[in-house]
Amino acid sequence: MESITLTADLDALAKTSAFITAAAERCGLDERATWQVQLAVDEAVTNVIQHAYDPDQPGDFTLSWQCHDQRFIVTVRDHGRQFDPSTVPVPDITSPLEERQVGGLGIYLITRLMDEVHFEFSPQGGNLLTMVKYLPSDQAEEANEVVVIPINDRIDALTAPRLSKTVNEQISQGARQIVLDFSNVPFLSSSGLRALLLIRKELMTLGGELRLAALQPQVHEVFTITGFTQVFNIHPSVTEARAAFSQRR
Repeated sequence: MESITLTADLDALAKTSAFITAAAERCGLDERATWQVQLAVDEAVTNVIQHAYDPDQPGDFTLSWQCHDQRFIVTVRDHGRQFDPSTVPVPDITSPLEERQVGGLGIYLITRLMDEVHFEFSPQGGNLLTMVKYLPSDQAEEANEVVVIPINDRIDALTAPRLSKTVNEQISQGARQIVLDFSNVPFLSSSGLRALLLIRKELMTLGGELRLAALQPQVHEVFTITGFTQVFNIHPSVTEARAAFSQRR
């Protein structure tokens, strides 16, 4: 493990960025993963600088990293005020900008950018944030495989949550290229569209992609009426959807 201890002021941000960028490159992270770690660490250190200590009495923090068991592990430790992430409200990222409450975006970004995030506190050890980014491995290769999910029901307010659960289970197992087979879907409501939008957003956040295949005419008409044919990648068949992924590699 390598570490650096710095005073918790804004001058530390450039030093932490250089330190963690060099570490990520040494551990074999690609450009995108390195950027994700950079941003997560910047958000974490900024929180320490702004909230852990009084402005006129800045303490310090220690940033550490190690590569272990196909994981790039980063920790940030400070001895300032106790931090409880459960007290931070989940940010509103759906309402118009003028209606949103300020705050919470830093923690939200950290949890979205890193594969694992853990918070600990002890009187002796202070606040400890552990962030993990998975290194390229067999799991990364599996993420490049196309996962086809057949849907055999109408998608409405009742069934949309089940669809979301099914797809999110695949995503949690590493799937990043997903085709939804609509050949047996006779009906799609606005609730179904919302579920699909959230699935697409989740995959895009993780660097993945969603494709839809074999839509029946009445279902395809819903996408046309709402203009969502411009949002989703829609293909006449599962075979063509699979091929589209291959063409992008």
